[in-house]
Amino acid sequence: MLRRYVELNLRSRLLIAASTFILVTLSACNAPSSQANQSLLSSPTFTPATPAKVTETIAPTDEPLLPFPDQFTSDILRPEITPVTYISDTCRYLERRWDPEGSLPGTVVTPIMFHSILEGSGTNDDPSAINFVQFEEIIRQAEKLGFETITTEELFAFLQENAKIPKRSMILILDDRRPGTAEDYFLPINQEHDWTTTLAWISGADTASRPGYFEGENLWDWVERIYETGYFDVQSHGKDHIYLNQDMPEETVRAEIEGSIPLLKDHFGTTPIAYIWPGGNFTELGIQVAREAGFELAFIERSYGPLQFNWIPLSERERAYDDPRMLLPRFWDTAAVLNLEQTAEIGDAAQEFAQENYAVEAAWFSQNCSGELPPLDQIFK
Repeated sequence: MLRRYVELNLRSRLLIAASTFILVTLSACNAPSSQANQSLLSSPTFTPATPAKVTETIAPTDEPLLPFPDQFTSDILRPEITPVTYISDTCRYLERRWDPEGSLPGTVVTPIMFHSILEGSGTNDDPSAINFVQFEEIIRQAEKLGFETITTEELFAFLQENAKIPKRSMILILDDRRPGTAEDYFLPINQEHDWTTTLAWISGADTASRPGYFEGENLWDWVERIYETGYFDVQSHGKDHIYLNQDMPEETVRAEIEGSIPLLKDHFGTTPIAYIWPGGNFTELGIQVAREAGFELAFIERSYGPLQFNWIPLSERERAYDDPRMLLPRFWDTAAVLNLEQTAEIGDAAQEFAQENYAVEAAWFSQNCSGELPPLDQIFK
């Protein structure tokens, strides 16, 4: 109907207008619209396509150029938190977003940060500690809501290409050198549910001197033994757990970030791809060094919200660094029960938004990307 309306309207003007006015009108109708280059994407590396050169011989466009579809957001996020994107090619983003073989729109990931777990219902002065009763409550909530764990490799593939993961995913990250907590609390849960836990491991020199569970065993022996169960993923928490700051010499930053890689590779046979910033402290130089060292992801300690494909909630402070995948937020275990529920609500709302917005996104893709998105019923089977 829209095209028919444009054609009739154009014919009417052509019959009424003078010939000189027609030439001017034709040229004006073909002027490049700023809407053609609007993008959801926030990366400054995105380069808009160069508009076609307009001449008097080009016929007027039948269809008006469509604005880019709105981005999903949620009022569950705090007002100062904004979801940001990181894929510079809009057509590639939409193609991956609606790939029937990938994750469904609305798929969410909850990263949860753990430290100490106390026996029973015990308490202490450590604000980062929870007790076993609280830990069990987190697990029950995750089960109730249908969450499953993923590894850092799976998270990277999801963020990079929208690779298939469970619709409600979580990545459990145990910070520091805590093989006892890993073995006593996480291993039984992992075995029961076929889950994995990511160990944010400090690889410094004293690892070899600290005792393990068994006689003659040190921390390296201990963590290697539980790693061999297949229920743990080990990533870098720095070589010596140094908190970065702006005045730190480059050689210190490089030693802390790069120095952890050969140690982890030697003991576990794999190269780490995720860096968990000690203390949540990061700097521009630290991000640069981590990228140069080959890290694909990094986690802070701020609790901003869940992750989606091309959708990472950050505050103004983190947004200024323009590398959201190196500043991934994490929920604290002390609030994880509520955060899991909020994540499920955000995921459901994001899926509903995607379904309602599909026609708009499909029309934009068809007009700008030389292709067609799969039918909606092929995606939500």
